[in-house]
Amino acid sequence: MTKDYPSEMLRGALNRKAAPWMRALLLAVSTAVFFGFAWHARYATLDSYGSWQMDELLLMTAVMFTAVFALSFGVQQRFARSQPLSVCLLLAVVTGAVVLAKVSLLDYVSDDYTIFLNNWISEYAQMGIREGLGSYIGSDYTPPYLYLMLVISRFPDYPWLYMVKLISLLFEVLMAYAMLRLATLRARGEGVPLLLYHMTMILPTVMFNGAYWGQCDAIYTGFCLLALYLALSDRPCRSMLCFGVALSFKLQTVFFLPALLPLWLQKKVKLRHLPLIPAMYMVMMLPALWGGKSLHHVLTCYMQQAGQYNFLTVNAPCLYQLFPMAEIDGNVLYAMFSPMAMALGFAVLAACCLPVCVHRDRLNAESTLLFTTLTLASVAFVLPKMHERYTFGADVLSLALCVFAPRRIALPLLFGLASYICYTAGLPGDSIMALRWAALFQLAAIVLTAVELARTLRAGNGAMEVKA
Repeated sequence: MTKDYPSEMLRGALNRKAAPWMRALLLAVSTAVFFGFAWHARYATLDSYGSWQMDELLLMTAVMFTAVFALSFGVQQRFARSQPLSVCLLLAVVTGAVVLAKVSLLDYVSDDYTIFLNNWISEYAQMGIREGLGSYIGSDYTPPYLYLMLVISRFPDYPWLYMVKLISLLFEVLMAYAMLRLATLRARGEGVPLLLYHMTMILPTVMFNGAYWGQCDAIYTGFCLLALYLALSDRPCRSMLCFGVALSFKLQTVFFLPALLPLWLQKKVKLRHLPLIPAMYMVMMLPALWGGKSLHHVLTCYMQQAGQYNFLTVNAPCLYQLFPMAEIDGNVLYAMFSPMAMALGFAVLAACCLPVCVHRDRLNAESTLLFTTLTLASVAFVLPKMHERYTFGADVLSLALCVFAPRRIALPLLFGLASYICYTAGLPGDSIMALRWAALFQLAAIVLTAVELARTLRAGNGAMEVKA
């Protein structure tokens, strides 16, 4: 039989470990190919901008989102250095498809963007840098996110909508990278972490949160997940700094902070490391203070946020979706039940912490992540004023739990479905289900997470690694 030399040579090349120069060449070529796709993508928002030539607008847009592709693929290339060329090619194709899918969602304009972000950026565009840093525009947001809006305002002739969403997409790469690193705590090899990276990027709530809705939950979530990985990898100072950065962006970081308890009990974090969190928070506020904002404002902006939205829930997958809210005014419900809801939130947090303290000698990375997921979901389930996006961290982190035990695939499915139902209630069109179903799916996921945490604490530290 005649040997098929061309096929054999091609198979050999694809199965050979990619040398550094081959990876660099592949990154350059795949980035150029993606740029071609990005150039020919449809950007309806560009049609309404006449200050630049269309070719200039297309060039800037293609470059921006090609940078997202290059960053995402470059992160994977750096991690998968031992993989053959065939795997690297596959990663390039999947990464390109995911980023293009996000690009296809860019033209949706949400009410949040129209009412808030666009107006804030317009006002910043009339100011200098220092004046903008010191202004109280968008004062219900913390200064670091407003710094980014100020940067966007320096491009008055380009669609700000795309730049707002670009920021979210860039931080989604950070979030997926943190998930990849969390997977390495359990999985041996590179396959499972890379799979988790891409699953994170294509979660429905991740796709809708940033590329479609233009929300920024990937920023604080990415830093919190990275902080968890660093702490579990015995790098407590870097971990606390990441928590401080996250806290400077969003108050919802406080839902991650109970993870400090099992980390402290395992001696991954010591009390002397905790002041790094507020210290980093204050470092992030220095540009605002230099611009002229008061120290009182940067220290109390979260208290101002807490005084808004006096409703038991704002489309969140929570306990209060089971109340007959259509028959009672929302402000009346809040006045009646908010003290009880706050007390219940502290009680639930204490209930989550109790078994961790009792079984502190059996804590490990797996139980820490289970505990963190449980507190992320359960505390937000009973607190008042929760929005549909406040369980974003649980949606994402629950994926990492499947690396430790594949049977837990029900957790991201239930958490994700609950959040997605609530997302559809906050976006145009009808919700795909009544929100009480979201509350029930969320409750089921919380119960299953609690059961898994109890099982893990009973098992102790006997878990073995799995091969990728």
